[in-house]
Amino acid sequence: MRKVLVVLLAFLSLQPVYAEQRPVLEWCLDDHPNWHNYPDDGEPYGLTVDLMQLIAERANIEIRFSPKIPFVRCLLMMKNGQTDLMTSLNYTDERSAYMHLLPYDTAKPEVLFLRAEQHDIQYREQLFGKTVILVRGYAYNAELAEIIGRKHITIVEATSLDMAFAMLLLGRADALIGPAQSSINVLSSNPRYDQQFKQASFALPFKTLRQVNLGLSRNSPHSHLHKQLQTVIDSLIAEGLITRFRYDKEAAKNE
Repeated sequence: MRKVLVVLLAFLSLQPVYAEQRPVLEWCLDDHPNWHNYPDDGEPYGLTVDLMQLIAERANIEIRFSPKIPFVRCLLMMKNGQTDLMTSLNYTDERSAYMHLLPYDTAKPEVLFLRAEQHDIQYREQLFGKTVILVRGYAYNAELAEIIGRKHITIVEATSLDMAFAMLLLGRADALIGPAQSSINVLSSNPRYDQQFKQASFALPFKTLRQVNLGLSRNSPHSHLHKQLQTVIDSLIAEGLITRFRYDKEAAKNE
């Protein structure tokens, strides 16, 4: 009996050691309403948070939230191996050089915005001769240049999406091409933009929609987990759970 007790105590004493061996990865994130909200006085919440917790459970890892960090700074931290994970990423060759990009969904195409009082744009040729704002640092679909005919328009860059809408509002350009959900977030969070803009009828006719990716820094000490994470993501896609977390929950919330 005494030997059994000694063995049991030895087993129990090892449990904290095993628990510590579970990898802890930092998720670098900002406030991105509709996907992951990050309030100033609380923990992140939202659809992507729920999805990431499920991925962590399936992959047998733990996820630690970073402080609220601007998107561009998160990219730099990923490049330097100062953080581990980012979500909702478009693919670029530059990003792929310093992070594993693990696709988990299809990205929404970019949207063409106009001032509310402007004439609608229904087809591509109506953009010719106009000035169009693009957001510096945003990873646009590679087909965009051919679609809008950059030889026929003037491109100006804004340092942020908020600045891009400010420039459009001030008449410094005729149109803005921006990411769909992020643009909605900017417009809804700025009272000065209320009813000042509209979406053009012209839908950018991309032949190939891009993937939304989970990024794992190649310079992270946990970089070797990329295959394990991709296997988990693939299984969630096959089970239809990605759709549930990214669309069905949102639809139910809005009913």
